[in-house]
Amino acid sequence: MTACSPAVFHPAPAQEAAAEPALAEQAEQAEPTEQAEQDGEDAAPLPALAAEVKSARESQRTAAAEGASALEAAHQQHQEELAAEEARLAAEQAEAEAEIERQRLEDQAAQEAARDQDGWTEEREDDAEAEAPTEQDTPAEPAPEGSAEEGAGEEDAGAEDAGAEDILEEDGIEEDPAPSAPSPEEPSPDESEPVRPEAPADAPSFTGDLDDYLEELAAHYPGDISISVAELGGQGRTGSTAGGESRVSASTYKVFVAYGILDRVESGELDWADPIDGGRDRATCFADMLSVSDNPCADDFREELGWEGLRDIAAETGGPATDFIPAYARTSANDLTAFMTRLESGALEISEASRSRLLGALESNIFREGIGAGSAGTVLNKVGFIDGYLNDTAIVRHPQGSYVLSIMSEGSDWTAISSITSDVEAALY
Repeated sequence: MTACSPAVFHPAPAQEAAAEPALAEQAEQAEPTEQAEQDGEDAAPLPALAAEVKSARESQRTAAAEGASALEAAHQQHQEELAAEEARLAAEQAEAEAEIERQRLEDQAAQEAARDQDGWTEEREDDAEAEAPTEQDTPAEPAPEGSAEEGAGEEDAGAEDAGAEDILEEDGIEEDPAPSAPSPEEPSPDESEPVRPEAPADAPSFTGDLDDYLEELAAHYPGDISISVAELGGQGRTGSTAGGESRVSASTYKVFVAYGILDRVESGELDWADPIDGGRDRATCFADMLSVSDNPCADDFREELGWEGLRDIAAETGGPATDFIPAYARTSANDLTAFMTRLESGALEISEASRSRLLGALESNIFREGIGAGSAGTVLNKVGFIDGYLNDTAIVRHPQGSYVLSIMSEGSDWTAISSITSDVEAALY
């Protein structure tokens, strides 16, 4: 057994050695196949991943482009808004400067009118003094031509007087009596009724339709004219032509300012003793704003009330066409008539004392070339005139009834407004 052991077991290692190359060869053949399969599995998703990455990058670029475009559009819009705001501010500045200049011109015109009024009054007084006869101004009657022959050498004054009387009687001349004081029944020149201007021969005739008549009057007189009238009491007739048309108000807007100041004083927000302009208190400025159309006082009041406050006042007093924006104000003949009608009838929401103050200031107005010159009644009015615009709104207390008349015009004159007043008054009464 011992000798056989090597013979029995010796071939085994040789078989194992021969098998190893075969196994190695099989392993080598199998490895490329597995690697190829693995490589195939790894390579399959790459195109899809690349496509996803490319799509994501394109989306990012698109979003970035859209964001840049939106940013540019927002920037452009902002620039346009800034430009529009600058243009608006420049326009408001120009309007404000224009309003200051208009107010200056209106104030200057008011002062000149006041001076003219004072000068006219002084001239009337001077004329009255010059025309009043006195003993010194009465010339001595000349001696008759024949008195020297008839009374030669005679110096008797009584004889000369008798001869003068004889000559005057022969010539049919009566001696002027000595001037006597006017009787109490005779009105003085200042108290007599105003002389109405004569209307043109071809002036329209009133046939019963007030609206048609006002339209014919507006077309008959020079300029672009709107008229509004309301009879208080009586038949309560109303009429207008272009009455609702919005127009430059000039100083007629001051009646709305006056109402606002009265309301604020009554509420306790303001006081009549408050200093306003040039040492004047509120009460004095209020009267001056209406009676002589003072602009500095109106400017201060307007600042106190504010533009929104003035708009509220216009809406409260029934003025749909009345508006207040920086630099100027607009209203209509109908709005002015509505305001003055409410004032005269007591419909405004102010006390009786405030109402009396406002009516008194309007009655003391010095500008009487328009409605004041054409009416035979007592006129309580407020005018406005600037740059060719002539406006007048008034409460007229006529002997036969009261009415409110508002006339707004461009390119017309005070004579036309006065004549229209006379025509309207004749139609009413």
